[in-house]
Amino acid sequence: MWYEEFLNKYKAGISHEFLFYFNVRDLVDNSRHMDRYLYEEFIKQRGFAIVAFYDISRGLTFLEPGMEKEFHKITSNQMMDMLHVLPSKLFPHIDKALKNTKMALFIDHVEKIIPSGDMAGMTLEERMTLIWLCEWSVSPKISSVGSTIFMMTDNLADVSREVLKSSFKVEPVLVELPGEKDRRDYIEYLIKDKNIKTDISIDEFAKLSSGLSKKSIKDIKLKAEAEGIPITFEFIKEKKHSVLQKEYGDVLEFIYPEISFEDIGGMERAKNYLLKNIVDPILHGDLRRVPMGILLCGPSGTGKTLLVSALAKASGFNCVKIDMSRILGQYVGESEKNFKKCLLGAQSQQPVIVFVDEIDTAFRRGESGDSGVSRNIFSEFLQFTGNTNNRGKVIFIAATNRPDLLDPALKRAGRFDKKIPILLPDVEERAEIFKIMIKKYGFETDITDFMPFAQQTENYTGAEIETVVRKAYELANEDEVEGNLLSSEILNEAVKRCRPSTQQVEFMTMLAIRECDDKDLLPEKYKDVADEKGGTVQGAGQ
Repeated sequence: MWYEEFLNKYKAGISHEFLFYFNVRDLVDNSRHMDRYLYEEFIKQRGFAIVAFYDISRGLTFLEPGMEKEFHKITSNQMMDMLHVLPSKLFPHIDKALKNTKMALFIDHVEKIIPSGDMAGMTLEERMTLIWLCEWSVSPKISSVGSTIFMMTDNLADVSREVLKSSFKVEPVLVELPGEKDRRDYIEYLIKDKNIKTDISIDEFAKLSSGLSKKSIKDIKLKAEAEGIPITFEFIKEKKHSVLQKEYGDVLEFIYPEISFEDIGGMERAKNYLLKNIVDPILHGDLRRVPMGILLCGPSGTGKTLLVSALAKASGFNCVKIDMSRILGQYVGESEKNFKKCLLGAQSQQPVIVFVDEIDTAFRRGESGDSGVSRNIFSEFLQFTGNTNNRGKVIFIAATNRPDLLDPALKRAGRFDKKIPILLPDVEERAEIFKIMIKKYGFETDITDFMPFAQQTENYTGAEIETVVRKAYELANEDEVEGNLLSSEILNEAVKRCRPSTQQVEFMTMLAIRECDDKDLLPEKYKDVADEKGGTVQGAGQ
């Protein structure tokens, strides 16, 4: 819990100035917000003479009138009726109070007075404010008196990076969203009066509400009450999507899968691996078996993205996609700020599958000319994917058809440490894909054996077989053809008119095979190829 982390740092004398970030507006327990919680659990029993609150809109306020009088006494009444002035005028007087009596100072929305960005872009007012906040963190006088400063912000990336430099002693403390147990206890507290009906159990409600704050959970309960309907799976899903989209929709794409493993032809080895080494271990609490990250390698159109979506459906885990077009901004520091928010948003929904498509182009160390943005984002991504505390909680899955272009630092053990080849379907798998695609679109057919068509579509990907099926439906609906039944003749004609368009299939297949680090995930015919040091792969997809 964030409070224990703060208290340990305080007792160890590491700092007297703290920056709390992320879920700082939520209830800590069933009824208290952060400022009240800190007052009652920490400040009240330690004899602070003054407890003051500052934000740029309200100015400086005090917990009690007597504390305001004490502040004016220390500052020689120089700030009487001037508590709403800018920080540059107010902070010198706060400095005097912090050094002359035991004072607890809360500074909310700190990003509004020391915003992120280069020092050169800061106003004189912001620079002066930054200097005061930094100097307070290393002041021996403030430390000896026992004063403590609590700063708060929703997004750490919105705050000037200068304040967190090692030369100062401002300690950041992450306030996370409530875990499943905390959510369960809070839900139980909310519905104990039985004013609201639920069609799901408290445990199910707690699981479904992952990624939500207690405030959002309470909003779900209040909206259900107001609308006079019970809390159901669909009701929570709808409200949760609305909350998450509002909070993180600018930097994350949320995936709500509708297909399952049964809707995907072939890929049995990959499916079994994902079920046995991700879904089952996480559901049973054995996170040691879960890889830190998974890299899906193979030609375009073989179903890598579909596999991730089906995994999300099979596991019931939250699933998000990192789209760099949402991350990159036009202003200095905006891209890095967006990426930090993206990672925090993903982490808040654990257990969560985080999908990165075409990772070879999404994350690179960067080249000269982008002001170090790519390098900063890449470094942040390396640090996050290598954090073992996320094992089994944040499951990174990336897809690429060019693993050879991927930075070696990403492929090392402890990051994307399991490489799964997703190759062209074999003849039996192609027959299964034909059947699944016709069922998917609800096309009528009198075909019972798809093997003849599978034999005609050697080297076709699943996406290309889908194109053939859709072409057959076009032919079945032409004016000169009666009815819209997909007959053998029509499907044969569609196969003749469509040709594989995927480029460099053999080359991409070879790359995927060479990248694979587990022979059990390879088809039998490719296991010997994986040991070869050179050459090309022949007969891919046969």
